[in-house]
Amino acid sequence: MTPGGANRALRPLIATTAALVLLAGCGKSGDDKPQAEQSPGTPEASASSTPSGPGLASFEQPKAFAPVSAIAESSTGTSNLFAIEAGMVGPASLYALRSGLTGRTLTANSWQVPSSDVPTTTTSDFTAPMAVQLDGKEAIATAYVQRVQGSGTQKPHGQVAFQWIDPAEGDILATAAFDLTPLVGPGNGGGRLISQAYDAATGQVAVSLGVATQDGNAKLRDLTVFADPATKKATGIPSLRVGGVLNGEVVGARGDQHESAKNSAIVQVDAVAGTVRKTTAVPAMNYLTPVGTGGKHGYFAGSGYQQDSTSGRYLSSVFAADIATGTVVDNKFPIAESRPEPTSCFSDHVSSVVCHRATAMREAQVVAGFDDTTGKKTWGYDSTSANRVVPLVTAVYNGLVYGSADDTAVVLDAKTGQDVSVPTPTTGASPTDGSPTDGGSTPPDSGTPSDGSSPAGTPTSGSGNLGGWGDLSLLHGKPKSPEMVSKYGSVYLQDAGSKAPLGTEKILVVQKAIG
Repeated sequence: MTPGGANRALRPLIATTAALVLLAGCGKSGDDKPQAEQSPGTPEASASSTPSGPGLASFEQPKAFAPVSAIAESSTGTSNLFAIEAGMVGPASLYALRSGLTGRTLTANSWQVPSSDVPTTTTSDFTAPMAVQLDGKEAIATAYVQRVQGSGTQKPHGQVAFQWIDPAEGDILATAAFDLTPLVGPGNGGGRLISQAYDAATGQVAVSLGVATQDGNAKLRDLTVFADPATKKATGIPSLRVGGVLNGEVVGARGDQHESAKNSAIVQVDAVAGTVRKTTAVPAMNYLTPVGTGGKHGYFAGSGYQQDSTSGRYLSSVFAADIATGTVVDNKFPIAESRPEPTSCFSDHVSSVVCHRATAMREAQVVAGFDDTTGKKTWGYDSTSANRVVPLVTAVYNGLVYGSADDTAVVLDAKTGQDVSVPTPTTGASPTDGSPTDGGSTPPDSGTPSDGSSPAGTPTSGSGNLGGWGDLSLLHGKPKSPEMVSKYGSVYLQDAGSKAPLGTEKILVVQKAIG
């Protein structure tokens, strides 16, 4: 796929009224994915003059949001229920599938970029959208694990394909691809993604994935692929699970990952040359897993079984590895009688990282904040707290933590963990600017856009129904905590509910920041 606008479709959207959603203050209160999906062909470019959208308010620390649309996302022909990501970069709300990325901006445009413009290339996994900068401008970074069909005498091969996209117009700004054959051997390919990391300032991306093999002859169990939009080149690093990337350096985990493993280590690697700069062994940890990336550190959860005279117990740490130097900080957590629940970390890529531990049923047990400038834990509490509910964190943006406690959306200060007061909105604002009103939602306009293209409700290749913009009738239940936030707004996914059209897989809820 070549940079430019030829591989995306642009459509006008219709602004309408919005109902108010507030994030309340905190009070008491990884699934298997289907293996492959056929990538769509290149959509027909249908961009024309963009209608003027509502004026966009922006907030450095948005605390309150108003929904502007609840969009029914239709099936693409293959089940996506465990392979869907939502995002928000700049003014663009994002809906990501293996087939590609759909963007709908708050300024009344929509676009689609397929994961491949070759119909025979299939995609088995993909990253959540990443907010980066290219030449000082906002961009979306994404990556796909793919299988490229052979032609002539050439055998099929696996690859990782990267795209950097303009969030406002959907133009492809840069691409890179890495053929996995030299690392995994002929006939083998990429399996499930293990982790993703990015450098927000340069747009560099690194992803880790398992190796898919049909005959058991794969050379590796896992690997990392690094890509740089400036050079449009990608390189592979064998036997590494990445936790952070910065200015061409990556940090990652190595080790066998089983109960008696003693070879766990955190390594710093020159991502372009593939050479190891520094290794920090952590033999007490049988398991070592990348759990998130900050602007300066990569974060890894470690656990290790320790046998004493009568029984066993589990050591537990969150390690922060300085990406630039390879120096590792060991943030120890209490010793437990059972192996700790999985850890997930979220960062604003400025100075704050917040992690939680949660059960398979998404019940949060521990929350902790880290100063990303030092990698050290600064606050935290667990489910035994007498007066605090442990939130399930969903996003961190510019010093604020977004999450849910007792099924209620909450906001915390990322540096202290304290509840953040949410501003009280004013009602009765003009519906023409997308602000909340007392009258509910306005049905979507079903007329034909002025450029003669199809109405917003017309399905297009790769993304299903693009309609529903401005229609809030599909909202149901309590507002959820956002999955990704920008200074303009946020997004989250909800189940289809009883009012959604037949074939709807998810409802994408798009919100404007209002305070």
